[in-house]
Amino acid sequence: MKTLFKRNLKNVDIAVIFLVVIFLMLFTLTIYKKYKTNEIFVINKTVIVRGVILTKDKYYVASSDEIKLEITNPYNVKYEVIFDNEDLIEKKDGKYYAKKNGETDFHIRLDDVNAYNGKIYIVKGLTVPKKSFDKSKDFVSCKDFTDEENKLLDEALFDRINTSGKNTRAAAVAASRFLTLEFDKRIAYFYENGRLNNHERKKVDGEGRYYHEGLYLSESKYKDLVVSWTGPGSWGCKIMQFEPAPQYGFKPLDKTPNGLDCSGFISWVLLNAGFDVKDTAAGDTARNDELYDLGEKKRLTQQLLNSGLVKVGDLIAYSGHMAIISGIDEDGNYYVAESLPNFKGVVLNKYSQTSLKNTFTHIMLMDSVYKEDGNLTNMWY
Repeated sequence: MKTLFKRNLKNVDIAVIFLVVIFLMLFTLTIYKKYKTNEIFVINKTVIVRGVILTKDKYYVASSDEIKLEITNPYNVKYEVIFDNEDLIEKKDGKYYAKKNGETDFHIRLDDVNAYNGKIYIVKGLTVPKKSFDKSKDFVSCKDFTDEENKLLDEALFDRINTSGKNTRAAAVAASRFLTLEFDKRIAYFYENGRLNNHERKKVDGEGRYYHEGLYLSESKYKDLVVSWTGPGSWGCKIMQFEPAPQYGFKPLDKTPNGLDCSGFISWVLLNAGFDVKDTAAGDTARNDELYDLGEKKRLTQQLLNSGLVKVGDLIAYSGHMAIISGIDEDGNYYVAESLPNFKGVVLNKYSQTSLKNTFTHIMLMDSVYKEDGNLTNMWY
């Protein structure tokens, strides 16, 4: 009897174990189905979403710009986007557009559950890039931007650079496009108050060049200046310059809006992209610390342009001037970001291959400097 009881008990144990295994298999299958069908479920108040992912939670856009939320949804799960401040957002034809400057939180909602949260910044000072440089833009004036507005513009710039891939060729291109196409003001030309003008000051920071990351638009940036002479004065603020250039309307010892000279612009672009070239110039001399010495210096010829070696992000120059190629279109036109007094400051000029060869003499192929291309695009549109 005892043996029979033990045998029956053992059979019961086996049956219980079998049932537990079946239960676990069914439970696993249920979870697997939820995974495969991308349903959402909540465990201990933690939202779990399978297949729907918000890959970026902060966006910096211009007023009237389309807000392109980065959402991966390979199984086409139904969701909705909720904006806390609907006055700032317009929905049209299934797309979202920024209406005016401000900020709002947003939520990706599935089955009445907020699965993801993010933030939209509609930034003063940003504009939707056009297909060509907008020469009608106003020049930035002194104190156009508060410290907080400058901070948001910096974040927008860093967002573009990080999206391109900091420390890559694409980051340099992004920085050059940001200041010429996305910033809604123009930066004036300012003759450098420093060693290039043969004055007793061998380096001046923030007067014709700005050796720091971000935009130089508010007084909060003054604390980072290394050496100042007739400043400090952020971009657009009038400070004294020493270069006589009557053909461009400049007078020596006159006060003019602070901005960037050609090498100041290029060194700013490279620094913000992750390449600190220090206190450097655009001259082609025996020195080995100039922008001409970066990368592989090649004479600009039709053969070079046809070789496929020239890419956006390469530097382009003639004696005493340095610029960066920011775009190459399908028709073979080159878009060069540069700063010169006859252009009144930083611009993005379009050159045909013929006009490019007639204007510039050398190209610095920058593969050895950038090393990686990053998320590189030939054009911005």
